[in-house]
Amino acid sequence: MKLIFDHSKSIFNEEGPLIYLDAEREDESAKYMLENGWVPYYENNEECWYQTKSSRLKIENISIRRKKELEKIKITSFTNNNLIKKPIGLEWYSYGNFEDFYFDDIFWGRVLFIEDQVVYTIMNKTNDKKSYGTLSYYYLLEKFFGKYEFLYITDYFSQFEYKKNLPNFQFWNGKGWSKDFN
Repeated sequence: MKLIFDHSKSIFNEEGPLIYLDAEREDESAKYMLENGWVPYYENNEECWYQTKSSRLKIENISIRRKKELEKIKITSFTNNNLIKKPIGLEWYSYGNFEDFYFDDIFWGRVLFIEDQVVYTIMNKTNDKKSYGTLSYYYLLEKFFGKYEFLYITDYFSQFEYKKNLPNFQFWNGKGWSKDFN
């Protein structure tokens, strides 16, 4: 793997410098990269990876309660709703092998397939009270049950703290996968 230190993306806080680290795969598999805390993205049609406090869910069967909640949602692979705006500046998730899904023509989500791994990359924000964001994780857990071991769900920082309440949640602490939030 080729490591790339991009200082233009680095910042300084009161405690010291925070260095941004990218990588280009050489002989490493996608599984190896994801299992070691790397998250994929695409830049200029090229696959890249960045090191982060990433997160994942061990894929197991979901509860009957969640299945009933999902049954109340119209789930499609297309939408006619032109008001769903895919986030500007995140075109890097438009390359590679991906699949979009929509809830009730309001919510949009995208999963990325890299080799034998699956990554939930991005979703739009909604102000609906149906908890589409949370339910999207359960939808993907159910969809990929028996097909993959983990659903990688990208970054885990304070603004994504809600993820720790998802079933079988783990985050990359820089040395390994953990469930310990202390």
